[in-house]
Amino acid sequence: MVFFLPRARNVDELRQSLLYNNTLEVWMALCTERGNQWRNIEEYYKFLDHLSKVGVKLDLSVVCPPIKGFSEKPPKAFNIKLDPETVKKIRTFGAA
Repeated sequence: MVFFLPRARNVDELRQSLLYNNTLEVWMALCTERGNQWRNIEEYYKFLDHLSKVGVKLDLSVVCPPIKGFSEKPPKAFNIKLDPETVKKIRTFGAA
């Protein structure tokens, strides 16, 4: 029997379940809270670049969750710590 957890509606909800999360889950939660489409692989890679530039430590994840509809090839995923400072940095993505 396979159980699927419902997708987090926002980054804060995701943070409540685990302190460390993979960047794919964080990306989907951020897009969901903003009402944006998360299936854009180019935007996801821009998000990863943003995280790196603002000093978020990205630890390569050895397990990439299968996410249907994202891309044919599983994208790179990283583990990040969702502490309050990191959440602030995540939310600066796309800010003008």
